[in-house]
Amino acid sequence: MNMQRWLKYQWPFWTSGFLIGLAEILYYIKNKTFITFTTSMAQMSAVAEKKLLKTSIFEKVFVPDINWVLIGVIIGASLVALMEKEFRFWVKYNVKALVLSFVGAFIFSFGTRIGGGCTTHHLLGGIASMNISSWVVAIIMQISSFLGLFIYIKLGLGNYFKPQETKWYARQEYTLGLIDTSKIDEKDEDFYIKIIKLLLYLFTILFFVIIILSGIFDNLPHSLSNIGIFNVIFLLMVGTIAGVGIAKTGFGNVCGILTPNIHLIFQDGPKKEISKRINYLTRVMFMGMFPFISIMISVIMLNIAILIGWIVYKIPLPASSEAQDFLSYGHFLGGFLMGMGSIFMLGCEIRNYARLGMGYLTAFAAIPGFILGYLPYVIFKKPIDDWAFSHHLLTITSLPQIAHNFLGQILISISYLLFLVGLLFIFIIVSKKSIGLYFYDICTEPIEKIFLKNILRGKINVYK
Repeated sequence: MNMQRWLKYQWPFWTSGFLIGLAEILYYIKNKTFITFTTSMAQMSAVAEKKLLKTSIFEKVFVPDINWVLIGVIIGASLVALMEKEFRFWVKYNVKALVLSFVGAFIFSFGTRIGGGCTTHHLLGGIASMNISSWVVAIIMQISSFLGLFIYIKLGLGNYFKPQETKWYARQEYTLGLIDTSKIDEKDEDFYIKIIKLLLYLFTILFFVIIILSGIFDNLPHSLSNIGIFNVIFLLMVGTIAGVGIAKTGFGNVCGILTPNIHLIFQDGPKKEISKRINYLTRVMFMGMFPFISIMISVIMLNIAILIGWIVYKIPLPASSEAQDFLSYGHFLGGFLMGMGSIFMLGCEIRNYARLGMGYLTAFAAIPGFILGYLPYVIFKKPIDDWAFSHHLLTITSLPQIAHNFLGQILISISYLLFLVGLLFIFIIVSKKSIGLYFYDICTEPIEKIFLKNILRGKINVYK
């Protein structure tokens, strides 16, 4: 594969897991913890609020600040769009999809408050850190995201649920005469959509311009003047690496958790109602177990780094002593809301930041939802915290704490790593068997080309 192909076209799905794992490791080495976006949008909202409205509602709870990793994710995804010469402004959505994206972002943000962290926190960092509460959140999200997908499909929006849209694939779809003609090919755009699109673009651009300028010139905890140019560049680099991984594949944390459920349903093909109302590209993604494999690669990479830091360098396990780290009622409801919200806005939080950089309209619709979703928590913080985190259901936060001595904790941790690796290999084997392609194809081809190979080999019947 030559360099031009790698720059212009999408990458195999596993590469996203590697790049996000690399970003996590770099961040861990520097900061002794994993990447989080839990409070970042609220902190940046506090900055924008003070600049634009001259009020300080968010500041009552959140210290105004900037998250350079988040900005880096957007930059990385934008670089991918530039390399591919294809921003996704051309992808069309109806009003229903945009409204649902806003609603999904709203309930997602609120879910992060009562769930003790966002999907990046729990599904990547928390599971890698062996946190019990993160496993509970992941299980609850598997249930709620499946329910959310069912609702999304029932609303007639299943064809929007895709790993990634590219014009190259849309042309192949048209040439082959597939029955899965996508709504992204709609020629005429509703007048109201045009107005909504313009307002969302203006709002989002203004928001991030204010944030970046404040990060450069104001006195924020992580502004340029406080952490220095080299730290800012480092954090931007970490985010850019993650953003490239997401934008080149369509990676999403919640899709990874959702994979086993959807995979089982797709085994029966179009006989199942959910199969008939979702596009075939997504079917191949889930039949191939690609989201789960990718998220496991990232988790395993970070878990190894955390184990080395903990066992060799005596670095405490991340997120293991705060009130929200102990399993509480909030993790159940928070996980439910985050899973549902992720589906409605077509991806978890970090995926939407990458989609924002690529120009997807639903990501622009999610930004005001993210911001407003924090308000209920800002207004009712004390009663929410009292309910969500004051009643600890367990006295430990991570699996190694089950053992009473350090040797026992190490044995549990090594067993945990072996469990993750074993799980990864099982799903790789299932992937190869399910989509019926050579292992080389799976490792070197993006989902779009794997899908077309499935058609040509008669694995999937999608013709008129």
